[in-house]
Amino acid sequence: MASPSGMYTSHEYTDMHLIYGEARCNARAAARLYAERYPNRRHPSHEVFSRTHNAISEGRIPGERSGCGRLALFDDDIVLSEVETDPSTSVRFIHQCILYLSMFVERQNM
Repeated sequence: MASPSGMYTSHEYTDMHLIYGEARCNARAAARLYAERYPNRRHPSHEVFSRTHNAISEGRIPGERSGCGRLALFDDDIVLSEVETDPSTSVRFIHQCILYLSMFVERQNM
């Protein structure tokens, strides 16, 4: 379940982030939903959901120390291409879509 250092596994962080999105970024609701969905796991506090989301949004891996394990930055050409396709799309939305897609691909490869 948890790694030896007391942090969560990458699968747990992924599930936390997906549930946080499902709960419409409401950390307390996400914590309740996580506990219901995964009764046999440790139940993180609502702060863990917020920190996990913030880390991923900043391009960091949740649970890593600052400056370690930085994710590759997104290619500007991908973002510009998406904005060109639909100018009403926000950069934040594009960023979130790319992040979710990369997490989905990573999960499929495990």
